Amino acid sequence: MIQPNYENGSIVNLVSSITSALGNSPATHNPLPLLDTNFISKKKNVVFIVLDGLGYKFISEQESSFLSKNLVGNCTSVFPSTTATAITSFLTGMSPAQHAITGWFVYLKELGVISAILPFKPRYGGEIFSKSDIFAKDILKQYTIFENLTRKSYMLSNDYIINSDYTTFYSKGSTSVAYEKENTENFFMKLLTLVRDVPQEKFIYAYWPTFDTLAHKNGIHSPQCKDHYMNLARALENFVYSIRNTDSLVIITADHGLIDSDENSLIDVNQHPKLKETLVMPLSGDPRAAYCYVKQGMADIFEIYINEHLSDVCSMFKSTELVERHFFGLDEPDPRLWDRIGDYVLIPKENYVIQDKILGESPHQHTGHHGGLSEDEMYVPVIIIEP
Repeated sequence: MIQPNYENGSIVNLVSSITSALGNSPATHNPLPLLDTNFISKKKNVVFIVLDGLGYKFISEQESSFLSKNLVGNCTSVFPSTTATAITSFLTGMSPAQHAITGWFVYLKELGVISAILPFKPRYGGEIFSKSDIFAKDILKQYTIFENLTRKSYMLSNDYIINSDYTTFYSKGSTSVAYEKENTENFFMKLLTLVRDVPQEKFIYAYWPTFDTLAHKNGIHSPQCKDHYMNLARALENFVYSIRNTDSLVIITADHGLIDSDENSLIDVNQHPKLKETLVMPLSGDPRAAYCYVKQGMADIFEIYINEHLSDVCSMFKSTELVERHFFGLDEPDPRLWDRIGDYVLIPKENYVIQDKILGESPHQHTGHHGGLSEDEMYVPVIIIEP
């Protein structure tokens, strides 16, 4: 079990290296030792690329690829090691304890509903919250890293999510640029244009989600993921070659890695009716890190059931314990964190996942998963390239 290293070795510290080098005020976390802040500050163009799902282990196994040849090390993701939580840390420079985005499904006490926080809608579906005059600023309430930088900033994201409530809120202080979804050529063309055609000093945050999408569907070890990775690595190499002599620095990392699972590794809460009886609402969070809200007076029954029936496949923690042990960060927690992490956290072991479907949800299960504390999920690459 890998705990996030918020002291000096997580993606929060990686972001702090960038904001320390380019920001108006001191960063709130220590910088990552692998990144020299003075070196960053002297570069005209700082390009920060997040490759969703491309964990350190996967890249290090591709020994002949452009990305593996430029690895300088690794750092940990945050907890849970999932896109909603980690991307919010990238865009705010905050730990999960501070920004309180605790997974894909987040219980919002303000609305009395479990949300799918990135689509910014109820878990059960329907319209986005802003259609009901509930806006991102009412739920998210954080500054972005772009608002603190001393230079022009850009966010490059695909046309599917660029105008979403979440992305619009967390792009504050930057200029948004869209590329065509899943179009690698268009992604790097837009990135190249920003580097070469915008004359002033700049910071560019670029997000590529397709590897993660393929891994969820097909598995991290699938031919689809391997082929996409090799094509992506070649495109990155061509991009780096194209921006030589532009006084640029390219920093590449990921939000998390993934593991593969299968039907035999599924823990279906619906198959445990006595467990469901102890819960006041469905599990939230992610299949690899699930938050449990237990009915008043039933904590002992909940613990006994987990210990007797699921202890071989799940680790059980009181949520307060994980906060006190700094799994969510070293910082004073935002008050909303306590509402969003339940009474207990179940972290499946090995490649197990836990599922608690609600009415209307598809029974389909992903093959690739993330959110847990395994090495594959937690360690992400640190790649630094000076073209």
